[in-house]
Amino acid sequence: MPKVTFKTTGQTVEVPKGKNLREVIQENGWPIPFGCENGICGTCLVQIVSGKENLEPIQEAEDQTLKAMGQANGDHRLACQCEVMGDVVIEG
Repeated sequence: MPKVTFKTTGQTVEVPKGKNLREVIQENGWPIPFGCENGICGTCLVQIVSGKENLEPIQEAEDQTLKAMGQANGDHRLACQCEVMGDVVIEG
C-alpha cells in the first residue's frame, strides 16, 4: 500500500491505492484547510516534497487554479484533487 508522510510532523500512514489526498489529510487531523473541494479555491495547496510522480495527473480545473496562484511548477498540488498511487511526502 502507498504511504503518505506529512513532513511537518513526520507522521506516515498507509493508504489504499487511489485514495484521495484530502481524505488522508482530514482522517489524520493534519492542519491543512479545505474550502470548495472542487479544485477552484486553492485553500488546500500542499507542497509535494517527494513522490509527485505518484499522484494522479493534474486535471484542467486544478491546472487553471495552480496557474492563477503562480504554483504551476509541479511542486505543489491541490490536495482535494489528488489521488495517491504511490509513496508521497507532503508539507502544508
